[in-house]
Amino acid sequence: METFTAPDRMSAGMRRNGVMICAFFGLGWYFGGAGVLPGAGYLIGFAIALAVSVGLVVAIPRIESTRGPRELPKDWGKRYGIWVAFEVVLIVAAIATANALDLVDFLPGTVAVIVGLHFVPLARAFDEPTYKLTGYAMALAGAGGIAGGFAGVGLGGAIAGFGSALVLWATGFVILKRG
Repeated sequence: METFTAPDRMSAGMRRNGVMICAFFGLGWYFGGAGVLPGAGYLIGFAIALAVSVGLVVAIPRIESTRGPRELPKDWGKRYGIWVAFEVVLIVAAIATANALDLVDFLPGTVAVIVGLHFVPLARAFDEPTYKLTGYAMALAGAGGIAGGFAGVGLGGAIAGFGSALVLWATGFVILKRG
């Protein structure tokens, strides 16, 4: 595989974008789990989730890399596009299948597994080894969500949603810390 050394500005931009994506989707996954929280718990949880996501975003300009430039595959953009398209197709297929078979209780976990596994090949495409751990941890949260789905979509969604949110926020913090 042919690679190139990304310019410093590009490497820093990829790190910033990674943290932004983790903050945004972490908040989204939090909402995926928050349906089980009662009134005040929902509001308190929302305030905490929002503070974590906003905190990540506010910290983005402070990223200083100790790692050096990224060594990217020459076709990194194409790889990214392929994996995201594959992820979207699988999610749409999972939604259609779950609805057709009346298995929606397992959908939050299934989507979390799909999203998690899409991070694994992106680790190489972005020269970000942390994404492998992100992918495996999120797939594990999704597997927990699938298991929780046997008790209903609320529990399945809570396990997959909260678990995935924590994984994404942790990934954002790791990237911030390591640069």
